[in-house]
Amino acid sequence: MTTTKTPIQIQLAQAQAAFNEAMQRLANARKAHTEGAGKVYAQLLVRHADLREKIATNEGAAEAATNEFKQLLAASNYEKTKAVQSALFTKNDALAIAEELRTALADSERTSLDIQAGASSAASAFADAHDGAYTAYARLEAFKALADCEEKLSRAMALVTHAPEASGIDKLSGDVQGYRMGFIWNSLKAAALARPEAEKKPQVAELGVLELGAFEGRKFLSPMQVRQLRAEASAAA
Repeated sequence: MTTTKTPIQIQLAQAQAAFNEAMQRLANARKAHTEGAGKVYAQLLVRHADLREKIATNEGAAEAATNEFKQLLAASNYEKTKAVQSALFTKNDALAIAEELRTALADSERTSLDIQAGASSAASAFADAHDGAYTAYARLEAFKALADCEEKLSRAMALVTHAPEASGIDKLSGDVQGYRMGFIWNSLKAAALARPEAEKKPQVAELGVLELGAFEGRKFLSPMQVRQLRAEASAAA
């Protein structure tokens, strides 16, 4: 015997399929971000941070060596002693290394726009996929709830359509049956808005955490920003 599905059961099946597809898109977008462009950009930022740290270290060493050089030179009555020569070498060596590091950092930053733009695009796609999966999840949960109480709720709503308002105001509406069922929706809405989930968007374990790395807060590069950065890089070259 074939069982006929109700419209809500059909919609539930469609919602489940939509959620499965959304989860696959999310998995693909997460992988593209965390293992592709996002990972490359994160590694580049780590390299830049390392270069800045080394620059600061060598600048500090140069400053300390400069002070020592001046003190030793004065103490030797401005004679070129071995100690003076050693301090001078240390100072110049640190200054030279710091300069090379600054050049390396500037070159890397100047040529990193394509990597940054690619990472921004991947992060944006990841965020969009996460939003889409969240919407699909919420709709699936809604149809699950409707399916669970479909028989009782639909029967109650059907009964209400035959229950006229004492004031007769329902008969003045364009949709008498809809007007009579309105209090059910209003009651459900009030109950929903009283739940903690309505106060603060909850995390959904199935979706995983939306980690955007350098683009936390959804600070993605717009196409206009990319064009502007390209123009600035070209002008500085």
